Amino acid sequence: MIRTKAGTNIGGAGEHNRRVVMHGLRVNGAMTRAQIARGTGLVPQTVSNIIDDLERDGLVAASDPVKGRRGQPATPYSLAPNGAFSYGLQIDQHRARVVAIDLLGHVVARAEAAFAPGGLQANLDHVRRALAQVATDLSTHAANPAPRLLGLGLAMPAPTGVHRCDGDPWMTGLADDHPLLHWLARHTGLPVRLHHDASAAAIAERLRGSAKGIDNFVLIFVGYGLGAGLYVNGEPYRGHHRLSGELGQVTVPGPTGTCALERLAALIGLLDRLGLQPNQPDLFQRIDLAMRNRDPDIRDWLDEAAAHLIWAIDLIDCLFDPECVIIGGQMPAQLMDLLMEAILTRQPNAPADAVNQGRQIVRGSADPFFVAIGAAADPIARAFDPSFSAMMKSPA
Repeated sequence: MIRTKAGTNIGGAGEHNRRVVMHGLRVNGAMTRAQIARGTGLVPQTVSNIIDDLERDGLVAASDPVKGRRGQPATPYSLAPNGAFSYGLQIDQHRARVVAIDLLGHVVARAEAAFAPGGLQANLDHVRRALAQVATDLSTHAANPAPRLLGLGLAMPAPTGVHRCDGDPWMTGLADDHPLLHWLARHTGLPVRLHHDASAAAIAERLRGSAKGIDNFVLIFVGYGLGAGLYVNGEPYRGHHRLSGELGQVTVPGPTGTCALERLAALIGLLDRLGLQPNQPDLFQRIDLAMRNRDPDIRDWLDEAAAHLIWAIDLIDCLFDPECVIIGGQMPAQLMDLLMEAILTRQPNAPADAVNQGRQIVRGSADPFFVAIGAAADPIARAFDPSFSAMMKSPA
């Protein structure tokens, strides 16, 4: 089955149809013109015109013709990975992570910088050096000193809960006039767009992770804090203040009274148990060591976190009825495996298999760079993915 969007043969919708073809090639891989026409509902001549246009722009590439059971050999077309690139930058209180990705979402360069005390503004040189390293590595990869760049996506935590950064004006909002946006635009010369970190992780899951080809899903993002990224009808939903998915701020009963959900279901609880700090450069290695030593604090945290995440999954199912709920985050991969196991086999006061009845719970990525990858994917999505807003734009 070919998974793609529907095109339209109505005049004036050329931009939408172009995006539909790009989306079909991204989701399905190589396709012939006939397969694209069949999947999108576009007439063959429209598909041929679009493919010719995309090939001239260096965005698709032809493969060797394939002989079918009858008729002339057909030529498959694929997205050209080096046709365009974008940058992604994740910022939190403790570090910066930068990536460059190609048109298929593959990471071609990455860099990480730990922050010294003093707040984000005092660490802008670290951000600048990480961006410069990625730009140099990208030029080498692309064999072009000026590769086609679509933009820079910036992902930051919402200034709530464990991520509240009182006293640092550079870490206190997700607004379009955020000072970091202007600094990055001046430094890179690229358009910059700001995202909630959990929303960026959801974009990455849809680009190259467990949600590829899925239009309605929720990613529960487990990191130092807890958030959620929402996809509705194929587009990320951010909310009026860009704070949709602040799941960690839901108040729940705790051991000593009510508390925020993230205190019980995010890494902040595990780090408190283990006596670790989130800015330690070897944090994941220390968590891995605790798992190898069978530290009882690991099992206690898994039991508590899984029970509360199951409750959150129930809430999400009732509110959104998504195709699937994905559990991802930033933690050691083995810890993510154990957390998924705990979620799929535990549910208070119910049979062990009841948790997964009637819904799909999927393991997402634990890659520390996945938020930056999602931020980098946004400029590509905005340039090439089909959407109602893109269809309504007048042709250039």
